[in-house]
Amino acid sequence: MSFAPNSTRPTPGLPANHTPVRLAVPRVLVVEDEMTVAMLIEDMVSELAYDVAAVVPRLEDAMRLLDSETFDLAMLDVHLNGKTVFPFAAELEARDIPFLFATAYGPRGIPEEFRGHIVLQKPFGPVELRRALIELCGHVPS
Repeated sequence: MSFAPNSTRPTPGLPANHTPVRLAVPRVLVVEDEMTVAMLIEDMVSELAYDVAAVVPRLEDAMRLLDSETFDLAMLDVHLNGKTVFPFAAELEARDIPFLFATAYGPRGIPEEFRGHIVLQKPFGPVELRRALIELCGHVPS
């Protein structure tokens, strides 16, 4: 028995030309180079009923995902293996993809050009993460 959707047969109760719609659960890209921190963030994001699109540890990995349409918003660690995440942040901004920074440095570690974005100071818990993600989903950087 196959559980794969059969595109040739219409779904009972729906018009034959019905287009399936993905549920609007935001897909979060986590850009974090510390694997234990990444795993904690991934668990918290999942527990808060968001989808984790991917967890990537390097700037180059994140850059490859820019035009993939696999994520709706991003959580960015500022320092990634000796590089900063700001080139990726600039690309997200240019594409109007919402993002926040998660850093131990807090807002003082964010350049002026990105100060309009949400900054979660590490360490943070599920309450702070939930608040930030809710704000991010409706957040337009100033």
